[in-house]
Amino acid sequence: MTNKEFFIQTWQSEMKPTLTAVNGLPADITKLDYRGHAKARSAHEIIGHMLSHAEALCDAVDTHLANEKTGKTFKSIPEAAAYFEKNANALVEKLKTVDDKAWDGQIIEFQVNGHKIFDAPMGSMFWGFMFDIIHHRGQLSTYYRHMGVRNPSIYGPSAEDMEAMAAK
Repeated sequence: MTNKEFFIQTWQSEMKPTLTAVNGLPADITKLDYRGHAKARSAHEIIGHMLSHAEALCDAVDTHLANEKTGKTFKSIPEAAAYFEKNANALVEKLKTVDDKAWDGQIIEFQVNGHKIFDAPMGSMFWGFMFDIIHHRGQLSTYYRHMGVRNPSIYGPSAEDMEAMAAK
C-alpha cells in the first residue's frame, strides 16, 4: 500500500467520526456560540475551521494552493455535515487521479486568508490537515455537555453509553 493509498483509507475512516461529531452538535445553532475560554474558538468557529479543510484540500489537488478562509459559518448542523461530506468524498475521488510522484513531491502552498504561511509536499500537507481535523474534533468533544447535549460516541462509548451498558 502506498502512502497515498494509506492516506485515503485513513481519511475515509476518520471522516466518519468527524461526521458523528458534527451531527452530535445541538440543533439549536445559537448554542454553538459556546467557547471554553475567552481565547478559545467557539464551537461554531471550530466547525467552520475544521470542516473547511476538506474543501481547501480539494482545491489544492488542482491549484497546489490550500487557502484557508476563516469565518465559514453554517445555518444548521445538517448543512455543516452535508458540506463536509460532499468535500470529503470529492477529495477521495480527486486523490485517486494523483500519481505517487505528485503525492510525494508536488509542493502545496498553505495560506490563511491569502497570506502565505508555509509550503510542503502534498502528502505532508494533506496528512497535516487531517490531523488538524482530528485535533479540533477533540477540542469540540469538550464542548458538548456545556452546550446541553451528550457527547457523541466518536471512538468508543460515551459516559451515557457506558452507564446504559452497566444498567443492563
